[in-house]
Amino acid sequence: MEIRNIRHKGLRNFVEKNNPKGLPGDYIAKITDIMAFLIDIGDIDEVFDLPKYKPHRLSGDRADTYSFHVTANWRITFKHDADENELYDIDYEDYH
Repeated sequence: MEIRNIRHKGLRNFVEKNNPKGLPGDYIAKITDIMAFLIDIGDIDEVFDLPKYKPHRLSGDRADTYSFHVTANWRITFKHDADENELYDIDYEDYH
């Protein structure tokens, strides 16, 4: 799926330049797996086909945001533009 933008600077550099600076070294394999999966999916419903990273939609004022578990508190989060079928505002964040 097309990615419109990545908010987290370290994650953006990793995806665009294969430079992991700014991301935790112990979790690069997980982050690589999640990002490769997101790039490869064709439909947003496929997000739930990767259960080992506990995919889910957030609730409340962030109900339009999806999340993948990376560590105890850290997640890769993103939104989906249905009209353009693009992922956007991809972030690596601690939202707890």
